[in-house]
Amino acid sequence: MAYLPNFEFDVFISYAHVDDLTALGSGSPGWVHQFHEQLKIYLWKRAGRADSVKIWRDPVLDGNQLFDRTIQERVERSALFVALTSQGYVESEYCLKELHCFHRRATADDHGLAVGDRLRILNVRLNNVPMSKWPAEFTGTSGFIFHDAVEGADPGNPLDPNDKSFQQPLRKLGDSIYRTLCDLKTAVSPAKAADPEEACSVVYVGDTADSLRNARKRLINELREQKGIRVVSDVPPPFEFDAHDRRLKEVLGTACLSVHLLDALAGREMEGEPGRCYPQAQAELAIAHGKVPFIWIPQQLAPESIEDEGHRQFLSQLENGSRAEGKYDFVRGSPSAITGEVLQKIEEVQSRRARADARSPSTVLLDTHFKDQLHTLELSKFLLERQILPLINPEEDDPRKNLKIFEERLKQVSVLIVFFGMVAEEWVRARLAAALQIAISENYPLRACGVYLAPPRKPGANLQLGQRLFPIELMDHTERFNAASVERLLERIHD
Repeated sequence: MAYLPNFEFDVFISYAHVDDLTALGSGSPGWVHQFHEQLKIYLWKRAGRADSVKIWRDPVLDGNQLFDRTIQERVERSALFVALTSQGYVESEYCLKELHCFHRRATADDHGLAVGDRLRILNVRLNNVPMSKWPAEFTGTSGFIFHDAVEGADPGNPLDPNDKSFQQPLRKLGDSIYRTLCDLKTAVSPAKAADPEEACSVVYVGDTADSLRNARKRLINELREQKGIRVVSDVPPPFEFDAHDRRLKEVLGTACLSVHLLDALAGREMEGEPGRCYPQAQAELAIAHGKVPFIWIPQQLAPESIEDEGHRQFLSQLENGSRAEGKYDFVRGSPSAITGEVLQKIEEVQSRRARADARSPSTVLLDTHFKDQLHTLELSKFLLERQILPLINPEEDDPRKNLKIFEERLKQVSVLIVFFGMVAEEWVRARLAAALQIAISENYPLRACGVYLAPPRKPGANLQLGQRLFPIELMDHTERFNAASVERLLERIHD
């Protein structure tokens, strides 16, 4: 879920294709990609936990792409709009359409275009573009300077994301975004605020053939009457198969259960994908990417009644294939009993989650200097997939600073992981010493500590780190992400 409960995305990044290009064969990510990653981590740190602020940009944007309905929906479902203003941006009809779309929608919605004294459109200046060329939607803004141009006509170049000069404007931009999000969150009425219980019981109901439309509609209505359940059923749109698949994967990532009602008819064909139907495609995606797919067919459905050979084989494989790994549930039943069967499955999922929570650490504190912050992304994803919440501590050059915030977050966790990559060994030692002193003196529930060894390799470092009273798990990720070492650390809290 987004940081703001009444938006799908907190931040939409609008950019020109040319600004993310790299030299052929360089192998390095483009400027926009690096900006996106660093802004995301900074906002996660401000919010205090990984995956807390949702940022979206189109990763497959190319010079010939059309501004379609899919992009329009993402623009309109975003709280803030970050425009990466460059010479390419102001010349791009596509980018200006995104900007105009957001401006029109924000002006008309309940929050308005401005929150206090800050606009919901943020002008990030990659080049020194004269104000006379700025779009009208930037009126009233001075923008955030991310270029190295001096006064005059020099357009300059975007700041190097790996250079320290990049960090100051990033911090200024991130702070402005975070304060605006907080103000928007305060403005949300209690009636619109998301219920935490509801958020953990999202159910997706898939597309169906026309013969099951009434059964699907009845199921959706009856589930929505249940307290603590939120139903998502609006995919498609988008209808075009690539955009549809991306959107459905996003929904499946939040849903605790997906329901797929199938019968003798395959359903409507996907746009741009002859022979592929939405109900079947959604069931396949749910089995591959969903948490718990629940597949239902009528009790009396006979194979000989299915005229479409491909659809008959698909249903036969679902019913008769091996489900030993528990990738999905397959049920034959009565249309009148669908809701009861789904509610029973939701109860099983919630009970299983509760048992898993009792066995697993619920939160892990990730402590990192900004030099190593990109390494938190892969570890955060790994933890989130295991329903473990990663908290991220704010960055500081001096380990003694922000100890009050550090202490407050140590109260909430059972595991601490300190990142050791580009920073000095003394920085890591100081962070561990501060954490362990606080945990021991205040009797906090810290059960395990780990050091995440990130690139480069450190052949001369004393990796024992001098911790005798509280053993430190050294996790070597200098060659590649080492999932087994993280699992060993998490298992230690049960020893």
